[in-house]
Amino acid sequence: MPQLASGTSIPGSAGAGNQAAARGDIRTLAALAEAGDDLSALWNIRTPLIEAVIAQQAEVVGWLLARGVALNTPDAVMGWTALGWAASGNEAALVQALLAAGADTEHQADEQGRTPLMAAAQAGGDEAVTLLLAAGALVAAQDGLGATAADLARRNGFEALAARLDALLPPELQAAAPAPPSGTLPWPDEPLAVLHWPDDFPTFQQPNWRSLASGEDSSFDSAFHAALADRLGPAFVSPTAALRSWVHAMNHWERAASQAIAGARGAEDQDMGVMWQQLAGAMALRQAYATPRPRKYPRISISAKPDLPLHLDLLALEWPSADQCTITTQHRMLPVDEPESTDTHAGATTRGEFFSNRWPIVESRFTLLRKAGQWRIDRWQQRYQGSSTWDSQVL
Repeated sequence: MPQLASGTSIPGSAGAGNQAAARGDIRTLAALAEAGDDLSALWNIRTPLIEAVIAQQAEVVGWLLARGVALNTPDAVMGWTALGWAASGNEAALVQALLAAGADTEHQADEQGRTPLMAAAQAGGDEAVTLLLAAGALVAAQDGLGATAADLARRNGFEALAARLDALLPPELQAAAPAPPSGTLPWPDEPLAVLHWPDDFPTFQQPNWRSLASGEDSSFDSAFHAALADRLGPAFVSPTAALRSWVHAMNHWERAASQAIAGARGAEDQDMGVMWQQLAGAMALRQAYATPRPRKYPRISISAKPDLPLHLDLLALEWPSADQCTITTQHRMLPVDEPESTDTHAGATTRGEFFSNRWPIVESRFTLLRKAGQWRIDRWQQRYQGSSTWDSQVL
């Protein structure tokens, strides 16, 4: 159940508010408000106002603003407010409406520390930049890497906009931001071993998919690993092969699981069973590629997409010892519809350039251990580029 800032629960129908906002359905929004739903609340990852802005539903945005909904609640992924999203799309009318309602021009995302002006500049949004500057947005504000809006515009190829913003900066900040890590290493040319769920896994006797997904089932034992040993042999030869094999396997699982769950949706007594079966696949993949040693607590399962594209840029290989390797990578966080192709590169997406300039770059740090001659993934840490805080998972 989602929680408001005060800690009180909001009713489940608030999710319907997001859907209604995205499709421009004011009648449903009015009915929800009449029933007592809080249209300012964060449902899942966004508020109805943010959904309406992303969907460019100007009439809904105006209706919500007239009702006095909260303006500055950030979404749970990018950390952007409705103004940040409007600015990133160069939606001048929406930016103007939000500014007139009193939206905060200086809200900075928790991880990257980017303001609406930065969101507009990195996407080349000239009109949004003009409106934000007129509203008093601070051109000298810096994100987590020390970049100004001018730096972000320049980094994405918007030279004229960068020059315009540079001219407003004090001399010490003009074109002075450090560049993000760009030096990448080539991945070794080596065979991978990619398992597909459920075809490549041993048959579980009368499986309880929910128990498998949660890590509570004991089916992932030595017999499980022995049954997969031959198939996974190439993956365990080196730490890079182990990591990339798992990434490819998880990427394939994500797509297949999404399709299976979508196909079962609405089928009585089937949708939940299919969902748990597919989530059990995520756990099975983690068990197959990760360190087999027992954990004090169940391994963390995946309840959503793994946020790993097929291609990760390799930044560094470190060897604390002969039996331990740390692999540091970067990739641009993208939606699910990134094409499943080995040619995919960081920043590519089937939805064009919209996401290439907006979605953040994520740094990952994987720790792999060699036991009995096999390289296995042990830990995974992630952070947005520019953040000082790593989010850690034990695999």
